[in-house]
Amino acid sequence: MDFNKLKDKFLKDNKKLMENLTVIFLIGLILLLGASTFKPRPSNNNEDKELVMAQKENNSEDYAQKLEKDLENILSRIEGVGNIEVLITLNSDEEVVAAMDVVESSTTTNEKDSSGAVRETIQTESNNKVVTSQDTSGQNKPIVLKRIMPEIRGVIVVADGAKDPKLRYELSLAVQTALGIPAYKVKVISSK
Repeated sequence: MDFNKLKDKFLKDNKKLMENLTVIFLIGLILLLGASTFKPRPSNNNEDKELVMAQKENNSEDYAQKLEKDLENILSRIEGVGNIEVLITLNSDEEVVAAMDVVESSTTTNEKDSSGAVRETIQTESNNKVVTSQDTSGQNKPIVLKRIMPEIRGVIVVADGAKDPKLRYELSLAVQTALGIPAYKVKVISSK
């Protein structure tokens, strides 16, 4: 084969390859520009965090107040109790478990060096994303799988009839049973 023929063939093949690469590059550039125009604008993270924290505080306060009211209602029905007030303190805020979209991929590569040794490389990638849905106002909200209510730190019961040791014991036992907490977290005191 003649050197000039080989040179012409190589240049002709390279020209076609360069044209194909240029077309692929332009298509990729168009896709990137198109995708960036449809990407939603990120909201202000500080505002989102403040809103979530305010909602957590309200939920925890509401939870404690509901428990206090329920306990006051039921304990006031016990004979000899009289006026009663209940205070419940919580250890933490409510914990919300959101639905997650988990995508995991794994790639295994085997390489053989010149001495015959085989090296295996395993690359694992994981991508987690919170699953959201749109509410009636059009805002994206996470899909909540469950809510874990905060742990009760302690309960104080102040009652008129708590001067009687038997009634004090009954009140303490009732609170322990209702809330599923141990005796050391309950204190029953007589009022003035």
